[in-house]
Parts: sequence; C-alpha cells; structure tokens
Amino acid sequence: MSFGSRLKQARNGKHLTQNQVAAKLGLDFTTISKYENDKSQPDNEILRELAGIYEVSLDWLLTGDRPQKDKEQPESPNRLCIGGECEDLTDEEAKHLLDSLEMFRLLKAKREREQRRSEQILPRRTE
Repeated sequence: MSFGSRLKQARNGKHLTQNQVAAKLGLDFTTISKYENDKSQPDNEILRELAGIYEVSLDWLLTGDRPQKDKEQPESPNRLCIGGECEDLTDEEAKHLLDSLEMFRLLKAKREREQRRSEQILPRRTE
C-alpha cells in the first residue's frame, strides 16, 4: 500500500472529506488529493498534523508498519464488527448505537418480567 493510499484509508477511517482535512490544515483540498494520489508529499509539519488528525503513527503513515503496541490495539476505539464485516464509527455513531443497545436491553428485560408475571397470574391447566 502506498503512502497516499494510507492517507486516504486513515481519512476515510475518520469519516472526513478532503475538504474537511484541508480546512483543518489551512490548505486547498487539491493538495490533499495530490497527497492521496502520490502526486505530492507533505512537509514534516503537515505530516505530523495529518498523523494527529487521523490518530495514527508517523511510522504507519510513512511505512505501513505499526509499532508493536499498536498491533495489539484495535485500529479504532469505535469499531463495530458484525458477521465478519467491520466498520469504524465516529464517536457520535458509537454513542448512538450504545444508547440504542441499552434501550433494547431495557425493553427486553421489561418484556421478560411481564411474561414471567403473566405466567404466574394465569392458573395452570391440569389435564
């Protein structure tokens, strides 16, 4: 994977557009496009800022290698995997899913309590 491909992967992992990254860096979006298409290379300061925005190591951006401690950690603190398909989530998406999951579990527990209660109230038929 090329340097530009890693930049694009990291940007997509953060759900950012080229315009959004360019605005954070005070650059034109075409500059970001050139970086991602391996037409141009950022200077050291921009490279450090990109690593910070994308929350990746400089090692990974430059070489594709992750430091040993990074290999043990998930790529994103908000990663959802279902049926073998994984996707990075924004903090907002992760919070929404956690809230929804909590609501689902509360409703399920309530239904189970109501079911047990109705089974206790109804007399059992004897045959």
